[in-house]
Amino acid sequence: MDDTLLRRYLEYANSEEATAVLFVKKQIAQAKGHWVDILICCRCFESEDPLHFKFVTGGLFRRRIQPQYPPRSTFTKDGKFDERNYYLAVRAITWEAAHRDIEQQKSMRASHLRFKLAGVVFVRLRTDKNFFRDDAPPEIKALADNLNVRTNPLWDRAVRYINGPELVYRAKLVYLDQCTA
Repeated sequence: MDDTLLRRYLEYANSEEATAVLFVKKQIAQAKGHWVDILICCRCFESEDPLHFKFVTGGLFRRRIQPQYPPRSTFTKDGKFDERNYYLAVRAITWEAAHRDIEQQKSMRASHLRFKLAGVVFVRLRTDKNFFRDDAPPEIKALADNLNVRTNPLWDRAVRYINGPELVYRAKLVYLDQCTA
């Protein structure tokens, strides 16, 4: 296994682009059997989830090059299979094949699918049922039955158990179309 390829792949694997590829594969069913080429991506910083993006644009290229993987026996030493290093090598080889295949198809001006995904983060409104956290005592949860009356002295303690705003993320496919250039 080429150490420079592995080092380049590990650098890529920690990038925003690699996360965007996972996001696209999760959101677009047509990505199956295609290489994902990310052109522009912008993470959604309101959310803590790394798979939340404001938008991702790119292309889906049909897989023409099939990567050649090393045999598992090269990663077996003293009868013990080194699974971690094998899968790192497989992923690095797949990453290299994808980039080579995409570049060849771009240079030949092959047709591919263009896509744009957009995501939105919004605050979900609380209901009476989820106004207080699950770990709140029953007498505090009972205050949710009538939120407009705040004369009960338990409200001084209840304030500590109020649920914070719940951020919800939704992704939608803005467009997916055939590009011939």
